[in-house]
Amino acid sequence: MRLLEEALSSGLPVSPILYAPERLASTAQGRALRRRLEHSAEAEEIAEPLLKSLTDTVFSQGVVAAAALPAARPVAEEGLALVLDGIADPGNAGSMLRTARAAGVGTVVATQATTDLWSPKAVRAGMGAHFHLNLLLDVPWREMPLAIGQRRLLVADAREGDPYWSVDWTRAAALVIGSEARGPATDLPAADRVTIPMAPGTESLNAAASAAILLFAARRAVEAQ
Repeated sequence: MRLLEEALSSGLPVSPILYAPERLASTAQGRALRRRLEHSAEAEEIAEPLLKSLTDTVFSQGVVAAAALPAARPVAEEGLALVLDGIADPGNAGSMLRTARAAGVGTVVATQATTDLWSPKAVRAGMGAHFHLNLLLDVPWREMPLAIGQRRLLVADAREGDPYWSVDWTRAAALVIGSEARGPATDLPAADRVTIPMAPGTESLNAAASAAILLFAARRAVEAQ
């Protein structure tokens, strides 16, 4: 339900929308969505057993819909962009998109070494963020300048780099997040590096947790200007 509501609020064309009225009626959110769908030309009632056969979740919330993937938009030169390089877990990737939207990031770039951001698990973890972000997918590093414009590269590193509180987040940057096990999939020796100092004996943070700390540090710095 949440994903459909976010897709509709983003203005993305969604068709068809198939829903089981009895299943939607079981929650307040479902009842509100049902009333909306009853007046939609794109929505059609179907039997709950048929709906269940169309979904890939064990317990359907009562609605399934189809939408074309949003086209990538021209990338603005200002602000912070997020680059996912070597993120293998779709749940982590989706969580980072959710955080990026909450932190005010407009563009997210996924390299060829990153999981499919539109896989079902990644979309569910994103909680609708996919429909509000400019997503550039499968970008090879040789084309990265076209994706991020004149932004400087700022690589999150578990061991080296400037502490995140000393970074000038007001400068346009593309923050690169790699896997917690290996870091970015591509060696970027010329890039600036930022780190999150941790307690002695700590190996690394979850990639999604690291992204959240750094993205909101950037948001705080920009709002404090």
